Amino acid sequence: MSSDCLILNGNGKPLSYFPLSAVDWKTAVKLVFTRNVIVIKEHDDWEVRSPSQSFKVPSIVMLRKYYKFSKKVKFSRSNVFLRDMFTCQYCKNVFEKKDLTIDHIIPKSKGGETNWLNVTTCCKSCNLSKADKIIDPSPEVKTPSLRDLIKGQESLGTKKIETDWQEYIVA
Repeated sequence: MSSDCLILNGNGKPLSYFPLSAVDWKTAVKLVFTRNVIVIKEHDDWEVRSPSQSFKVPSIVMLRKYYKFSKKVKFSRSNVFLRDMFTCQYCKNVFEKKDLTIDHIIPKSKGGETNWLNVTTCCKSCNLSKADKIIDPSPEVKTPSLRDLIKGQESLGTKKIETDWQEYIVA
């Protein structure tokens, strides 16, 4: 049993499919107490207690309002790693997240910007040897689609989705 809680938007769909909109149980309880969400489903056999009350921990909650979100993929370190499938774009080896860095193809010191088209996944060793040089040929990079990131996530084979959540997650 997971201690996470799925958050649905006001229309009954997840806030985001990737990463899946889930929060830890403590945050879910706070959202219930502040009346920001409606509880859809609770964990069957899990209660939390205070000196005067006890109640079941939510498994699925829905926001009281609908929030419109952009379908554009958010630029982040984790999403760059997923786009590049956790592979150093210079030595082509696959690494764990903790052993990777973000490298600017055109270094910041030479006017390079931090965006999808100028950053790539790099192992620490390659990043040190590259320093602030521009390497030819440079790795091919692109702005990823949601599908690209899901493909990267599937390759990791991590985090099983709760059975209770399945009916709410239809991408």
